[in-house]
Amino acid sequence: MSVLTKEERDEIYRQALAACRPKVRPAPQSAEAKAQERFAETNKPTKNIINDAAAHNDALARRVQAEAEGVRIRYQRELDRWWQSKLDAEAALDDGYDYSTGYRERRYRTTCHRGRGDPDYGL
Repeated sequence: MSVLTKEERDEIYRQALAACRPKVRPAPQSAEAKAQERFAETNKPTKNIINDAAAHNDALARRVQAEAEGVRIRYQRELDRWWQSKLDAEAALDDGYDYSTGYRERRYRTTCHRGRGDPDYGL
C-alpha cells in the first residue's frame, strides 16, 4: 500500500476539480460578425455566391410550379371526367336520326349529289 503525500493528494484534487469545472464557452458572435464572415468576398468566389442564391430560387420556383401544376392537373382531370360523361349521355340518346325538319332523316346519309364545288359539275 502506497501512501500519498500531501502534495500528491493536492495535485490529484486540483486535477479532479479542473475536470469537473464547466468549460468556458466563447462569447457568441454578433449578427453583424456572422454576416461579415458568411458573406465575405474572400471566402467564396462571386460565381459560387450567385449559384447558391440561384439554387434556392430554382428550388422555390420548381416547388411553386409543381404545386400549381398539380392543381391545374386536378382541375383538368375533373373537366375531362365531366366532358366524357356528357359525351356518354349524348351517345346513349343518339339513334342516328335527325328530327329537326319534322321528319325522321338519317343524320349522316351518303348521297350521289354533286354540287358547284365539284370539278365535273355541269358536264
